[in-house]
Amino acid sequence: MKTLVYQKKILEEVKDLPEEQISNLLKIIRIFKNSIIQQRKEDIGLKKEFGEWDKLSDEAFINFEGKL
Repeated sequence: MKTLVYQKKILEEVKDLPEEQISNLLKIIRIFKNSIIQQRKEDIGLKKEFGEWDKLSDEAFINFEGKL
């Protein structure tokens, strides 16, 4: 339901914009959307990298303790 409310608010905001400005606004929205998608991909990659780092760190610590 919140999405519908936001959609109505957005439409209200842009209803009086000239047509050429709506085209620019669509470009801005696409850039914004793509940046969010890219950020999510990078976040997932970073989480995976941190997980691998933690695993290697744990293995190194266990090996170190085993040699004591």
